[in-house]
Amino acid sequence: MAREDGVRGVLVIAATPLEATLIKSSGAALAITGIGAVNTAHVLTQYLAMNRAPAMVIQTGIAGAYVPANIEVGTVLLADTEIYGDLGVMTPAGWRPLEEIGIPLVEAAGRREARFNYFPLDAELVQRAAKAAGTAVARTGKFLTLSQVTGVRALGDALHERFGALCESMEGAAAAHVCALHDVPFLEVRGVSNLVEDRDRKKWKIPEAADAAQHVVLKLLEKLS
Repeated sequence: MAREDGVRGVLVIAATPLEATLIKSSGAALAITGIGAVNTAHVLTQYLAMNRAPAMVIQTGIAGAYVPANIEVGTVLLADTEIYGDLGVMTPAGWRPLEEIGIPLVEAAGRREARFNYFPLDAELVQRAAKAAGTAVARTGKFLTLSQVTGVRALGDALHERFGALCESMEGAAAAHVCALHDVPFLEVRGVSNLVEDRDRKKWKIPEAADAAQHVVLKLLEKLS
């Protein structure tokens, strides 16, 4: 569980300790969630229930970049939208998103729009974060969340074509989902540890990608909080 004190109320979350080694000494509240959407949603919800709502949640970690997105391993990406990639319906005509069922994940309430697969992040906040990060962030765009790591190039290319996402992880949409339910601003920063191709762990650069993402988060903590 995270420390309640932090850099002006910012909560940083990461799936694993490796993805948060540089954050520990930053003064920001930090929560290690464990991998996957359920663990992420559980820990973040528990934190929000036990503490005052943070001014912002920032998720940091690694991601696999889709080959057609033309992104280099080791670069850092900033999300402007999070997407659940495997919630929907498989029909004879192919995969369809949650709108096919007609039941949103987040109901419309007040000025909040209903949310199905897509969770657009606050555009002004993302713009401020991109400006604060400068050239340390290579691209801003859609991130995809899946329950499994894609280790087949053909499937990764198909997911990129379907969603237009830059990269994939196993947690981001769950964090964006919980933050939307609680009206908490959310940012997500990920370092590219590998390309989504036929699985070859020898090519991966996990520590380097994790550190690169954290350096950007530290910059955001300094300039945005």
